Amino acid sequence: MTKAYLPSIWLGEFRSKAEFDQALPRLHSIFSIYDWIDDRLLFSRHGFTLPAYCAGCDKVTPMRINWLFGGVSSSVHPAWTETVVCECGLNSRMRALLDFLKTRFAQSNLQDAYILEQVTPLYQIIKKLNIAHRWIGSEYCGPQHKSGERVFNPKYLQFIRHEDLTALSFSDASFDLVVTLDVFEHIPDYPRAFSEVYRVLRRPGYLVFTIPFFFDRAETCVRATVNADGTITHHLPPEVHGNPVSKEGSLCFQNFGWDILDTLRSTGFTNAFAALYWGPWQGHLGYPFFVFCATKG
Repeated sequence: MTKAYLPSIWLGEFRSKAEFDQALPRLHSIFSIYDWIDDRLLFSRHGFTLPAYCAGCDKVTPMRINWLFGGVSSSVHPAWTETVVCECGLNSRMRALLDFLKTRFAQSNLQDAYILEQVTPLYQIIKKLNIAHRWIGSEYCGPQHKSGERVFNPKYLQFIRHEDLTALSFSDASFDLVVTLDVFEHIPDYPRAFSEVYRVLRRPGYLVFTIPFFFDRAETCVRATVNADGTITHHLPPEVHGNPVSKEGSLCFQNFGWDILDTLRSTGFTNAFAALYWGPWQGHLGYPFFVFCATKG
């Protein structure tokens, strides 16, 4: 296994903004190293290939860096979590979450796991890894469907399980692990989604997820809210992210700050933390980026 010869990408765990801020004097000097390396890679906005280890392929592969999701700003940096894409289709944040699962749970003998993806390359890869014995996947196919319904998707020519994360169809204590990748920012009532995940987890059980995260914010910024009549009020210009089962994409309702950890704890989760990662040897550039974990314990 190639990874055995590589350093860990995990740099620390933080359970609050105060804890992260306390570490900033040390982290700033480290970030200067990251910044120097990143800047030397970016001679222009032309794409290029970087050899790095892929946690999905379990080998070193050529990974493509581009500015497809980088926007038009004065920054020379691409959207680091969305790029450095392996030939298997996994980008940086997907591989970081996979590495987190393999590092934390490969020897845990988890039985049942649920991931809120079904048509992505990640779903096909994660099912084959030695993390859990059984995986269930789903997608959100729209408010017109009921959770648990099988919906035919013409783009993928397959039936997809529809699940609304605020009203899951699963029984209590169905899973040992629930995984989401950049989902909660698209759910206006995300505390209710946390409660549903808590309900369907066994004890002990784990929620592992990624989100677009603003490490300099103590509180989450609400971008849009849903009114009683179903209409949407935008408090900031609409921000729409890609969606594998919808051409319209998905509206971003909030930009998360550190209080998301408090929301998880108020739901009943324990040991909620943000795990900081970086490592060009695994195709993780830019900083600071996190994988989040909370335990029903």
